[in-house]
Amino acid sequence: MKSMLRQYTYYPLTITKEGRMSIAFIIGLVAGTFFFNMWGKNYMDELLLYKGLLTGRYKAGALAGVGLCLYILKKRGRRYLVLLFMELTEFCIAGRMLFSVYYGFCTGVCLSSFVYQYGFLGMAYFLLFLFPHYIAYIIMWRILNQPKRFKNAGRRILLSTLVFVLGIILEGYIHAGILQKILQVM
Repeated sequence: MKSMLRQYTYYPLTITKEGRMSIAFIIGLVAGTFFFNMWGKNYMDELLLYKGLLTGRYKAGALAGVGLCLYILKKRGRRYLVLLFMELTEFCIAGRMLFSVYYGFCTGVCLSSFVYQYGFLGMAYFLLFLFPHYIAYIIMWRILNQPKRFKNAGRRILLSTLVFVLGIILEGYIHAGILQKILQVM
């Protein structure tokens, strides 16, 4: 018997678990965009000041290497541990949905901020800020969302943790290096 949480059928549309998470992400994206357009523009001065400080640190090469990786681990690691904890409980599907809405909201706010600052070119800048580490984070998310492909939860969690660490290394070294090179040209 198929679980009712796995799939809903609305004639003629079938919504899978991944489809529901995509819908949750889009809802968060729209909410984040709406939030920024209603209230976020008031904080653009602070965002631009922070961006200027951050850009200066990237240009100087102060943001790269082990220190940056440890900072990223501290920031992203908390969320990842909460996600892993939910994977071991009955709240794993609800947790994934909440994370989808949360990351959709954050994406909407950030994308709106970039578009507000740079216009259409802001979308390219936004995608640049996600490369290459978010590829690893998306793979990690896919691993966590496919429990049937793994014989036990331990292997799935171990593999997702290894990909998460790879994402941190990509963000701390490769991404920081790419940004430094681009900012030196600009």
